Amino acid sequence: MDVFVEHMVKRRPTGKDIFLMSLYALLAVIVFVFGVFFTGPLLGPFSFVGAFIGVAALFGAYYLISNMNIEYEYIVTNGEIDVDKIMAKRRRKRLLTANARTFESFGLFRQQDHAGKDYTSRVYASESMDESTSYYAVFTHAKLGKTLLVFTPDDRVLDALKKYIPRQAGGNANYPVREPAQL
Repeated sequence: MDVFVEHMVKRRPTGKDIFLMSLYALLAVIVFVFGVFFTGPLLGPFSFVGAFIGVAALFGAYYLISNMNIEYEYIVTNGEIDVDKIMAKRRRKRLLTANARTFESFGLFRQQDHAGKDYTSRVYASESMDESTSYYAVFTHAKLGKTLLVFTPDDRVLDALKKYIPRQAGGNANYPVREPAQL
């Protein structure tokens, strides 16, 4: 019987994200005001250039801010997990594909357990770095090398993966029942 499960999580904005959104908006308003009101008298008949620059700054800020709206989608098919990053519901990028049979370790994510470890790449595809909801998997990827994947699966994804994860890596373990994420 084939196993197919998909789950999508929305990344919560961090303090850095909120700061950047505010900075983009402030800079866009400043460029717009300068472009529309102050370049008109300076450029005379070419004052439309200032208005064009101002409107372009507003559009650019909107584009940058909306691209910070990120969702991650996990698709599990017969023990193989695909992790996609969806930006602003416009673009989709495949972050990685891994087979659960190749997991070297798997379990609840604790930041301090992985701080000093030497991974070739780290993929954070989690709604937040909250340790109560995030899980990790360590495996060797063909292109990325030794990889740490941090993600926020629901119970269906966990059940679909547990069957394929080797026992010594944490497969078939009883993971705590979690409360549904609250937004």
